[in-house]
Amino acid sequence: MRISKAKLFSALLPALLLSTFVNAQKLPNIQKSGLRAPANIKIDGKAADWGNSLQAYNHAIQASYALANDDNKLYLIVSSNRKEIINKMINGGVSLIVNKVRKSATGGASVTFPVFNADNAPVISLNSMFDIKPGTPNADRKMDSLVKASNSTLSDKDKFIRLSGVQDDIDTLISVYNKNGIKAYSAFDNNKNYTLEISVDLKVLGLSISNRAPFNYSIRFNELKLDYVPGVDITRNTEGVITRANVVDVKMANSFMSVLNTTDCWGTYTLVK
Repeated sequence: MRISKAKLFSALLPALLLSTFVNAQKLPNIQKSGLRAPANIKIDGKAADWGNSLQAYNHAIQASYALANDDNKLYLIVSSNRKEIINKMINGGVSLIVNKVRKSATGGASVTFPVFNADNAPVISLNSMFDIKPGTPNADRKMDSLVKASNSTLSDKDKFIRLSGVQDDIDTLISVYNKNGIKAYSAFDNNKNYTLEISVDLKVLGLSISNRAPFNYSIRFNELKLDYVPGVDITRNTEGVITRANVVDVKMANSFMSVLNTTDCWGTYTLVK
């Protein structure tokens, strides 16, 4: 019998527990204005270049973010310290969508990172990381070790970026080491924050600093497959259809079921000179 994701979600929904960032209430839901990119910005999965201060906390994607630009590039930084959201960002990928006409992914340009096959996905010890309590014996040493191991795994596995609706001469799947003016990287820090950064040449998105007409943007956290939900044991048939989904750890599965579906936020941005 085919097990639908909707039925499994409905069964577990009453037990879901949601949390938010401590500083979520201090930030607007959507970034309010354009931002000049920090000088000497690096795409390295670290928020230090941004002064460790982002522009918005969006409740739909349950993460903090900021958009910025310089004369040549558009930059996105997204950060979360929620275990289930981090799992979704890593295994579902984050898409930056730009549509100059309307608030729709259709007809727009999109950049998605990270991208990989399920059999080559990074295995990150999120449970071990989040089980570490500050002030407990050897907590700092354990966290430092896990962060280094996790970032090494991400660096080894996160090798591809998926594109849609960009210049015709650019492939839809490119290496992170491309020459198309697109960069992406993600990393953990010792405060359990997972930060993802993307930069794209304006021309790839059909934008120009000389034409500062407002455009629509979306930050989309893509659908998380049941394969990546801890505590759920699934079986697929030869066609890849789920035939059985057995919840072996209800508490663990509950914390992830709320983020299975695609979530996104939309805003309007004007390039800053």
